[in-house]
Amino acid sequence: MNINTSAKLVYLLYILPSIHLALSAPPNKDIDLETPLEDPIQTYMEEHPNSTIPIPWLLPNPAVIGHADIGPSELQSDLKEVKEDLVTRISELKEDGEKLRTSIEGSSGATQIQINALKTQVFQKIHEVQDQVYRLGLTVMAGDCQDLYELGYNATGVYYLQKFGRQVHCDMETDSGGWLVIQRRVRVDPQINFDQSWYTYKKGFGDLESEFWIGNEFLHVLTNQKAYKLSVDMVDYEKGAYVASYSLFRVGNEDSLFSLDLGDFAGNTTDAFSYHHGRPFTANDRDNDLYKAGNCATYFSGGWWYENCYDAHLNGV
Repeated sequence: MNINTSAKLVYLLYILPSIHLALSAPPNKDIDLETPLEDPIQTYMEEHPNSTIPIPWLLPNPAVIGHADIGPSELQSDLKEVKEDLVTRISELKEDGEKLRTSIEGSSGATQIQINALKTQVFQKIHEVQDQVYRLGLTVMAGDCQDLYELGYNATGVYYLQKFGRQVHCDMETDSGGWLVIQRRVRVDPQINFDQSWYTYKKGFGDLESEFWIGNEFLHVLTNQKAYKLSVDMVDYEKGAYVASYSLFRVGNEDSLFSLDLGDFAGNTTDAFSYHHGRPFTANDRDNDLYKAGNCATYFSGGWWYENCYDAHLNGV
């Protein structure tokens, strides 16, 4: 399975002032999966029929998760500009084509050099339009931040993924760029409450420019379109940076209780997340952990892939 995409989680603990989880995929590295990738994208789009905007673009303002059907005016304006530019270029091509035809018909009064120069101009404009249409098509079909990065989008911020009809936060600077942030916790006032219900964790919540959880439903769709690896970047203001990475990160569908699939660990910190491999997700109103005395999500104020209860927990207190 070719790994050619990246995505990222950013998280902040009180003890570790900055923690960053990320999904990444080097373009030329293969990994073996125990089970084949699913194809949940069609189902996702059928369940979100109105969540379409024709082109992803960098958004200047924060975006609130949980509203996948929003249509930012900035996107519509940018799309209009692209269309108008294409119409102008096509009109110019028609005019140049007519000039070329006229020159050829009246070639007795024109030199072959002039005709060839005009032909070159026409073909150059044709290639420009073709390139623009091709780029527009690739942008519309972008499935993650890595796709956008490879198309030349290199500014960190909130983008719109037309393929999924939703906004995402892309880190285009860290570790070669192209990271899709799927969780983030920072010291802000007020802070987002991560002690949420099963449905809220399913749909996602928070502010893409601040604290958020991208949503288990989208995590399932995202991580089953390609193979991703997970990177957890942690920064302790006193002790420095730590990184924990996993060769595979995949989330199952809701029937599997959004079960977690993790690959091999590497990094300069303790491997705490592997303890949660294969575990279903637990929220404060859906107890799927192995802790017999109660619900781990209730005790630790956040949904997670608990066992009994956790070694690593990035959504709680």
